[in-house]
Amino acid sequence: MASRAAVPTTGAGDAGGAGGPDGDRGVTTTPTTDAAATDGARRDSTRPGWPVLAGLALLALVVRLAYWWTMRGEPLRSDAGNYDELATAIADGRGLSAHFPGLVEHATAWRPPLFPYVLGGIYKVVGAHQETGRAVGVAIGLVVVVLTAVVVSRWAGRLAGVVAAACVAVYPPLVANDIVPLSEGFSLALLLGLVHTTLARRWAWAGVLCGALMLTRPSAQALVVVLAVWFLVKVGWRAALGSTAIALCVIAPWIVRNAIVVGEPTLVTSNGFNLAAMYSPQAQAASGFVDPVFDSSFDGFRLSQLDEAGWDRDLRTMALENLRRDPMQVPQVVVRNAGYFFEITPAGNETAEYLDGRNLSIRKWTMPLFYAVTVAGLAGLWLERRTDLAQLLVVVAVTFTLASLVFVAPPRLRAPIDLVLCVGVGLLAARMAARRNRSRADRSVIDLRAQPAPPV
Repeated sequence: MASRAAVPTTGAGDAGGAGGPDGDRGVTTTPTTDAAATDGARRDSTRPGWPVLAGLALLALVVRLAYWWTMRGEPLRSDAGNYDELATAIADGRGLSAHFPGLVEHATAWRPPLFPYVLGGIYKVVGAHQETGRAVGVAIGLVVVVLTAVVVSRWAGRLAGVVAAACVAVYPPLVANDIVPLSEGFSLALLLGLVHTTLARRWAWAGVLCGALMLTRPSAQALVVVLAVWFLVKVGWRAALGSTAIALCVIAPWIVRNAIVVGEPTLVTSNGFNLAAMYSPQAQAASGFVDPVFDSSFDGFRLSQLDEAGWDRDLRTMALENLRRDPMQVPQVVVRNAGYFFEITPAGNETAEYLDGRNLSIRKWTMPLFYAVTVAGLAGLWLERRTDLAQLLVVVAVTFTLASLVFVAPPRLRAPIDLVLCVGVGLLAARMAARRNRSRADRSVIDLRAQPAPPV
């Protein structure tokens, strides 16, 4: 039997009408007898052409290379250095192992494994060099820009996608992430794939990508629940159960490996560190972040630090006990972290930004751009709040925001929220263009009506 499907056709939406395929503005439906032709027509009507995508990628490349040039000669520090060490060990055939957080090299679950293995595979082919790690970050950043254009165009129109991608290409916080080997860029590529498959109701692929994201970004652990609830509400219980089961199957081998090799069936062994850094008696006394690895107030835990899983349990137990004694620490931490996370107190982020490989002068000069993108992005998301795209993006952003506010909140961890805000900028631009087009059309109609009728 011939199938009938809805094919979006562009009116004002092609000039920038924001909105998804579910009865949004500028979208009409026409029947077709071929579902494959329907999908092709939908893609052709919204996806930017290859010249546009190439131009966006070139713009992103130029901006990232310029930023990289300002950081030439700088070593990889903190997390980026740790990812480089993990990838080097993988390339050398030693598996996922590192000296951090102990004193000798050991099998570790401190970081999720997916990005280190991707980076390690590249190191195996081209050699383990810090500059190679930076180049990989830049390449992944270009992929994220192109994916943003394709995914957002598919669900909100070509103009929204192009503007959102251009914003991602030049937005300083996202650019800075891409010139060091961190998992942020890789996780954004997975997140864009997850958004697309979820909106397309391809729950099996969404489950795979959710699992992959959990194996890339520690703060993504709650996404499996968010995804299940979304599918339960939008599709049905089978999709919710299926996506959850597939995501858990994706992460299961890693958890089994950690139980056998590291000594704890966990996704990462850094949860205890994050809890102790914010909720230990030491952190409570300092009214802020305290690093359990280096701070002398944690010297009593140095012996257990040689056992990564045991150290994780000890720190977690201490922090949770202190939290039970004074649960009001949570709102205090959330308020303090919100000041850092949303750049209300930007000076407090300088140490974290330096350790994460940022150029502090560029950060200072471009800080007004952060506030502008935040306001414009929130406005665009609000205007499109009835669309599935905006709703899903807001849910994802809130999930990652809460994870950071409750634990640690350096600006680098804001990457998913920065991406969502850039999409919001695209949605706002599309809405404004559609409104301008409607105003012009209304004026044309008025002018036609004002013309005198021809003599009979």
